Amino acid sequence: MTGNVPMDLENEQRAVEALIRRAFASVSREGGTSWSEAEVVDGDASGRTPEQARAEDTETSWESLVNDPNWHHEVGIGGFNFLDRIGFRYYIAPAMIRCIQERGGELTSYALTPSGDFTREMWSLLSVKQSNTIARFVRLMIAMHIADGDRIYGESWSDAYKLHWRQWDVGGFEG
Repeated sequence: MTGNVPMDLENEQRAVEALIRRAFASVSREGGTSWSEAEVVDGDASGRTPEQARAEDTETSWESLVNDPNWHHEVGIGGFNFLDRIGFRYYIAPAMIRCIQERGGELTSYALTPSGDFTREMWSLLSVKQSNTIARFVRLMIAMHIADGDRIYGESWSDAYKLHWRQWDVGGFEG
């Protein structure tokens, strides 16, 4: 994205980031799949065991990942498709914040697009407040891509919204 975001969207970016921080404030990864572990599950050919990979993820909260240059939230190996529901809820918050801060960022809508039983399981730990927050985030992504003239990604986010997140959007949107 070009970064030429209208002032009303800049205000919404700040508001959505604050909402994410509140809605996911107490979320931990305890008992769930770690990011490095997801890479091993995907078959990263490193020779690490899942336990060894998990031990590499030493952060104590998702908040520390927001500005961690060593955490890459959109990679070719591992990622959201290889997390369990605990890991998904933990990692989606910093990924959304980075996406906002990067004015569209790298988080693709696939992580938030329904795909049957798989996504229902992945999203099963999300609270109503967290689901409402994700819906508002998806709506923001649609607006940002439309403002930037990026129809392809805007349509991808719009599909995710229409297929699932609209039902959780307390603010409403007709995109």
